[in-house]
Amino acid sequence: MNKKAFPLHKLGLYLHLPFCSRICHYCDFVKSALYSEEQKKSYIDSLEHLLDDYIKAWDEIPGSPKEFYSVFWGGGTPSLVTHEIIPIMQKILKHTRAGAEVTLEANPEHINEESLKIWALAGINRISLGVQSFNEEGLKALTREHSREKALEAVRLVRKYFPNCNVDLIYGWPGQTEKDWEEDLSLLTKSGATHASLYNLTFEGSTPFARRVARGKMEAIDDDRLYGFYETACKMMKDAGYEHEEVSNWHLPGFEAQHNGLYWHGGSYLALGAGAHSFLEELGPYGTRWQQSGNWRTFVPEPAANLQGILTRHYNQIDADRDVEAWILEVVSSGLRTARGINISAIKDKTGYSLEPRPILKQAIDLGLIVRDEKGQLFLNELEWFRETRWSLEVALSFIQA
Repeated sequence: MNKKAFPLHKLGLYLHLPFCSRICHYCDFVKSALYSEEQKKSYIDSLEHLLDDYIKAWDEIPGSPKEFYSVFWGGGTPSLVTHEIIPIMQKILKHTRAGAEVTLEANPEHINEESLKIWALAGINRISLGVQSFNEEGLKALTREHSREKALEAVRLVRKYFPNCNVDLIYGWPGQTEKDWEEDLSLLTKSGATHASLYNLTFEGSTPFARRVARGKMEAIDDDRLYGFYETACKMMKDAGYEHEEVSNWHLPGFEAQHNGLYWHGGSYLALGAGAHSFLEELGPYGTRWQQSGNWRTFVPEPAANLQGILTRHYNQIDADRDVEAWILEVVSSGLRTARGINISAIKDKTGYSLEPRPILKQAIDLGLIVRDEKGQLFLNELEWFRETRWSLEVALSFIQA
């Protein structure tokens, strides 16, 4: 059976910085607002040491890419660092393809000309701004530090130094109206942002928002209203010239998200840092996932001479029982919420499983909710991306072993 890579055979690099100036009440990522400059420096040094070990060991992965396709600094709040990342960036860029997308997440309140110049000098070429809302009530509800004016000024400054700028917005915050959302989208599309990530508010883990909902102190917006916000975004973003690439992501022509595309379409990515998740497609017939410890204060990797040593010492394998059926469901659920859809032919080449639509899936195809083209691609109608979970299991169950 052909076990060729599916479908990108590209390797991304994600680096997690857990430092924040304050904790937003909706955020479930590994982060802390209590740290010293010494701890921050030690943590970044540890990232560099782990990167060194991996680069030395990656020849042990048969057929693996020997350069990074994309780089992404996430958090936390990476914009709390500037010159500190220059040494590790110099090392990263030696092992990164020419023209790669190199992103750094930033908060509007940290944007100034000096920082932007340092990031550009370090090799960053894309800034992802966590605006979340241009509405003052929305910013207050989401416990953000910046103002509407600061957010707009941050986008303007970023666009002065960087050709590629993503803006994150959140919809579904308490008290938000349709008019509020339309105004946010209007400001976004007029801001010069080349890419937009529009997420509905979720209540994850043990976040303050999740605890408030559990205690009945806060009410989540119902799914029908959220879907209405999504429909509005689909229309307004299209009218403004943006292309819809994934359920929460839009881009102007030529500015498709390269790094996020690895997550959506089966690419490999090495993730360094506390709580970071890695996926290496080349290890095992259906790839392998790992997660590093979420305790950033103890993130001091020990030197390792080989790949097995790196993985054993610094990662916990989180899908030891991964099989073909689990892999198919994962590919289907991530692909159906994108413009590319899923490649039925590639799945068959890799697994030997063919798509034999069950009655519900046949009906969805007849209704135009799902499209199957002559090239072996299966697409979900854009307005159904928001409800992808209702279709993923049905599509996955329609794959049968030949």
